Amino acid sequence: MWRAIILGICALLLDAALLGQSTELLVRQAQEDIRTGHYSQAEQELSRAAQANPADWKLWNNLGVLRIQLGENASAIKAFEKARGAAPQQAPPFFGLGVAYMKTSDFDKAEEAYRAGLARDPSDVAANQNYAYLLTQNGDFRDAVEPLKRLKSLQPGNVSARATLIEAYLKAGMKNEGEIEVSDFLNAHIAKMPEELSLAKVLIADRNPEAAARVLENAAATWPDAAEPHGDLGLLYIRGGQYEPAVRELGRAAQIDPDSAKYSLGVAEALLRWRHDGPALQFLTAIQPKFAALPLYKFELGLAYYYLTRFPEALQEFEGLAQEQPRTSQIQYLLGGTYEELGQLDKAEACFRKAIALKPDAGQYYQVLAALLKKVHPADLAEPISLSERGLALNPDNEDLKLLLASCYQAQGKLAEAQGLLEALVNNDPDFRAAHVALAQVYFRQRRLQDAEKQESIAARLEDRKQSEVSPWGPGGVEGP
Repeated sequence: MWRAIILGICALLLDAALLGQSTELLVRQAQEDIRTGHYSQAEQELSRAAQANPADWKLWNNLGVLRIQLGENASAIKAFEKARGAAPQQAPPFFGLGVAYMKTSDFDKAEEAYRAGLARDPSDVAANQNYAYLLTQNGDFRDAVEPLKRLKSLQPGNVSARATLIEAYLKAGMKNEGEIEVSDFLNAHIAKMPEELSLAKVLIADRNPEAAARVLENAAATWPDAAEPHGDLGLLYIRGGQYEPAVRELGRAAQIDPDSAKYSLGVAEALLRWRHDGPALQFLTAIQPKFAALPLYKFELGLAYYYLTRFPEALQEFEGLAQEQPRTSQIQYLLGGTYEELGQLDKAEACFRKAIALKPDAGQYYQVLAALLKKVHPADLAEPISLSERGLALNPDNEDLKLLLASCYQAQGKLAEAQGLLEALVNNDPDFRAAHVALAQVYFRQRRLQDAEKQESIAARLEDRKQSEVSPWGPGGVEGP
């Protein structure tokens, strides 16, 4: 998005033949003072000329422009009001008022002034741009579409205006128009690579990944030997869960720029998220000479070892990272998981507790600690229940936490509570096999044999699914653990 245009000093558009001799002399003196940068002197001369010719709107208008240049915004407003009163059908005084009100942060009046001025002269480029700027800053994206469309017509090659029109369409919920505008923008071939990449970043920030992908795909095709379009596209694919094309695009970026940690470690991340753990480890081994000292490299290498069940090697990486970054919750989570796999449950518990302390709003961490404590202390379920409830308060849709809580209730003999949770689970997700199995067990204990057999029959037809894992990546992705 651009900045607003603030009027500068322009040549005084005056008809000397209509001025008296003394006024003409003052105007000429003012013009010379403006040319030499003596604005205060020019303001005094032009003020005297305007007062001597109060019906000349051009004098008042230029006086207002000059006062804006001097930072005298309140007196500029008075000059523009004089110009507007002398020539109410002329647009420039309204545009001048718009600028002056913007300078004084009176944005409502600025919008009103631009709206009135554009009704008189809709072809003024700066006015359309400033009016659109005000509307978008105020969140009035649908209203901003019209001045932006006029700018597109007036200046077809204005990349900023056309990019902002795309953003306005999408933020206004006008998705079809936005998609058409993206196509028009790309087909016009008016943008340089940095401008297309900048537009894509804006679209990503505005949560329009589909439009951003189209822009980046075009950039990658237009500049095939540039690393950044391929890299940005690959990172966007990772966010969208499209790991195979992410590997392709990030791999191309890493080939073009082999010294870029972002692209090379992005390839490794995409492979790990795709669960191509062996190729990920091979790739990480290949790039080790360049990136071995980076925390993110160590994080990904440890994760590759973890996924490949090479837990001693994973432990070495995560322990080292925990010393380097002791306040990173993902590392504590993975370190705890590794300790758990190695049977070092006390250390695992300590890591999970530290992860919660570092990030108490992550409901998943309560889940792993609750499951561990339930396994270690099956007769004392007070804390696992409390942890599960706290996790569900943060993430009410976590089905695995609900199943864990139901299993705790069942173990305590609180069958009605377990039944309620499990029935809600199978109704919400009929393919959740573990929930059907657990519900059958509850029904058996309640002596509801027919209902129990029905749940067992349903479970027999379903494939077991892996319990969802806590994402080791967090929101940062290749930005680092």
